[in-house]
Amino acid sequence: MKATIEDREWDVLFQQKDTPGRRSPSTSTQPSAEAAARNRILIADDDPVVRGSLAAVLESENYVVSEARNGIEAVTQAIKRLPSLVLLDINMPHWDGWAAFSQLDRVTPLVPVIVITARPNQYEKAVRLGVDAFMEKPLNFPLLLRAIRRLTREEGNLRMRRITNPAFVTELLVENGWEPFTPPAPDTEK
Repeated sequence: MKATIEDREWDVLFQQKDTPGRRSPSTSTQPSAEAAARNRILIADDDPVVRGSLAAVLESENYVVSEARNGIEAVTQAIKRLPSLVLLDINMPHWDGWAAFSQLDRVTPLVPVIVITARPNQYEKAVRLGVDAFMEKPLNFPLLLRAIRRLTREEGNLRMRRITNPAFVTELLVENGWEPFTPPAPDTEK
């Protein structure tokens, strides 16, 4: 199998052998989310129409937008230029959204992530992984914008307290605001 550009970028960024005096990206000092401009949004979605629609809406709200077509590009871009927030699709090539989230959470843990997806029944997994917010497509732009504004304005120390709180729950962004996750009741019938 031929290595793609994205694969080689991944090798360069993450899989080099540790050498004395060289820090890997996961142990390098990362700028805090506060230090990043509060209006830089990374859109990771393989669908150019979705990326373009989101970019147009966000740019009209004075956000600076960068785009990634797959999970590897999303992680690579987030490392090179720390975003204020990541909008992350699940169905993407070269790492799906869950693989990308796992790496983003490891190398940029203070950057909020909103998962946006057309794949059904993914909210419970978002809760288990600690995603900040979750929205199913089709997107409700006014609701999504409110969540983006709130998460990008959150101070780093407040975000740290929120995500380390044992009661933290991924926000389910729905028409009437947001709903916390309620785990299914245990099956008592045998």
